[in-house]
Amino acid sequence: MPHYFFDIQDDHHCAYDDIGFDCDDVEAVRCHALAALPTLARDAGPDGDRQVISVLVRDAEGGRILKASLTLTVEWDETAGSPPDDPSS
Repeated sequence: MPHYFFDIQDDHHCAYDDIGFDCDDVEAVRCHALAALPTLARDAGPDGDRQVISVLVRDAEGGRILKASLTLTVEWDETAGSPPDDPSS
């Protein structure tokens, strides 16, 4: 069974997977990477109004085969007034 490594990257850090997982096929790799994103986003906490969290998958030879990303954004509606922490309000 092929072995894959799932590195985690956000706007400030990259955590390299040195253990990895065995996956039956590339669809299982895709599913595993996508399933990790919501948990990673929940654990990341707020960090500004835009954050990108990615899972970068490498095969056993170190070749990058997949990147799955989740982008979190906050956009204030101009009609709602100033954001709560805006010093000009």
